[in-house]
Amino acid sequence: MDAFWLLVVAGGPLLIAIVVAYVLLTRRNRSVGEMAATRRATRRIYEEDEDVKTEDRRPAPERETPATRSFTAEREKRSRMSKEEEELEEGLEDTFPASDPVSVTSSTTSGGPKDAERRR
Repeated sequence: MDAFWLLVVAGGPLLIAIVVAYVLLTRRNRSVGEMAATRRATRRIYEEDEDVKTEDRRPAPERETPATRSFTAEREKRSRMSKEEEELEEGLEDTFPASDPVSVTSSTTSGGPKDAERRR
C-alpha cells in the first residue's frame, strides 16, 4: 500500500511535468498568413464595435432579440396607460399569483344585517 502512495505522490507531479513539457515543445507556431488573418479579424471586430458606439445606443433591427422587443413593447404600453390603469397593473403584478382579482376601489359595507332593519 505504501508503494501505491509513493507512486501517486511522486508519479503524479512527474506525469504533469512531462505533459506540460510535451505541449510546450510540440506547440505549433502560426504562419505569417494566419497571424495576418487574425489581426484583420480583430481589427474588423473593433471597428464594428466603434460603429455601434457612435450610433444611437439602440441595437440594430437585425440584432434585436425577443427580450429587447418585449421590453420595448412593455415600455411603450406603460407610457400609453392612464394612472389608474398603471396602478391596477402594478397591483396585479405585486399580488400575482393570487386567487382574488385586484380591485382599484374598496368594497367594504358598513352597518348591521339587512334583516334587523326590516323588523323595525
